Formats: sequence, structure tokens, C-alpha cells
Amino acid sequence: MASESQDRKLQDLFEAYRAACPDAVEGSTFMPGLWQKIEARQSFPFTMRRFAQFFVSAAAAMCLLMAVLLTTASSSHNGPGVMAYVEALDNDNAHEILAYADIENVSVGDNSW
Repeated sequence: MASESQDRKLQDLFEAYRAACPDAVEGSTFMPGLWQKIEARQSFPFTMRRFAQFFVSAAAAMCLLMAVLLTTASSSHNGPGVMAYVEALDNDNAHEILAYADIENVSVGDNSW
């Protein structure tokens, strides 16, 4: 008797489902009609959103590629003969030479040449 009650509840559920969901129209116009509905939803903002997602993905991939290339390039040039820019400025002693150089007074408007 319990199974008859459950069967009846199941039948009622199926009937309610059939009433809520009408049968799909199947015929020669089903697929064209479906594509028309899909294309109608693809408006300009939808297209721009897809373009923006593609652009952001491409930019992220380019940044990642450039970071990898810069990391590998800088690690391959750190040999014993290569010094950093700050080290090169520190080793440059031109300012010390100019401090002790004998500089003549030359007029600003010198026409010697």
C-alpha cells in the first residue's frame, strides 16, 4: 500500500512537470528558430565583453612571456666580466681627476677656433 502511494505521488509529479514544461516544437524550423534566439541574445555589449576578455587574456600572456624572457636574459648576462650600472659609476673616477686638474680660466665667448 505504501508503494501505491509513492507511485501515485510520482505520477502526480510527472503530470505537474508535463504541465509546467510544454512540448518542444520539433519541425523544420526548430534549428533556425533556435539560432535566431541565440543570435538575438548576442548584442553589442556581449560582443564587447568577449573582446575585452580576449584582450585581457592576451595581455596577461604577453606580460608573462616578457617576464620569463627578461628573467632568463638577466640571469644569463651575470657573468664575471659584467658589472651593474651602480658599480660602473662607483668605479668611475673622473670626478677625482677633475678635482685635481689644472683648469685655465677660459672666457665664455672664446673665438679661438
